[in-house]
Amino acid sequence: MSYRLQVDGQEMRAAISARRPRLRVRIGARDFTLENLGCHGTQFALTVDGRALHGFWYRQGAQLQLRLAGRTYQVTMGEEGAAAAAATRAEEVRASMPGVVVTVHCVPGAAVEAGTPLVTIESMKLQMTLVATHAARVAQVHVVPQAQFARGALLVSLAPGGELP
Repeated sequence: MSYRLQVDGQEMRAAISARRPRLRVRIGARDFTLENLGCHGTQFALTVDGRALHGFWYRQGAQLQLRLAGRTYQVTMGEEGAAAAAATRAEEVRASMPGVVVTVHCVPGAAVEAGTPLVTIESMKLQMTLVATHAARVAQVHVVPQAQFARGALLVSLAPGGELP
């Protein structure tokens, strides 16, 4: 079974090409050997083609943000590709882990496009910028810089369809 992925706006196909003796995954036209996958909360570690990698993930609907090797990737998963992302647009940006707000990049009433930074947070010494997953209007910002928050805390509300309540 293959899956459609959108990585930073570029559509790709991914499939498991072998399970034994090692897990092999084909992404696009390239095969990768994956080993030692471990996950603890939003942190993960794995070995890709012999290279040990550590990272963090954040999920919002069908959107997955991966922080890996100093770069943040936006991945949309699903059989529908781009349609899956459009169908699951989240109007709430919530914290996937506890932390502190570093910077608020938006204000209520502001129009945002997909990929527009909304808030930068820090958790476990990692800074991550949470971005809008689709075009919308900022309805409310629920945090201020240096505010601490718990896992699941509502950080920013977006107005459905870009309309303000």
